[in-house]
Amino acid sequence: MQRASKRYGVPLLFFLFVSQVHAESVTQFVTKEEKIREEMITISRELGVTCTECHNVTNFREDSKKAFQVGKEHMKITQMLKDNGFDGKKGPMSTCYMCHRGKLRPDFKEPTPDKAH
Repeated sequence: MQRASKRYGVPLLFFLFVSQVHAESVTQFVTKEEKIREEMITISRELGVTCTECHNVTNFREDSKKAFQVGKEHMKITQMLKDNGFDGKKGPMSTCYMCHRGKLRPDFKEPTPDKAH
């Protein structure tokens, strides 16, 4: 009987450890997905669009749409601005709304050379 407890003790502990690690990773995954979804809702409101503008609804991670690729690059620009002072601590915060103002295509137009300062 003593040998049986030694034989099953280690696998039982391993199983309990693995199940606990797996449960934590699922929780982390769900939390990450919830944060991404919240951020996407914010971005869609700042641009005045729905998810289908950039995403293929059958596979949201697919990057075949041009709008998805452009959006990804613009997100990098927004993050770069946050990293360089537009983080909302002492001034404005860099967001999609900063340029887009609720429109997919911003109203900004480059000044012509004769009107430039």
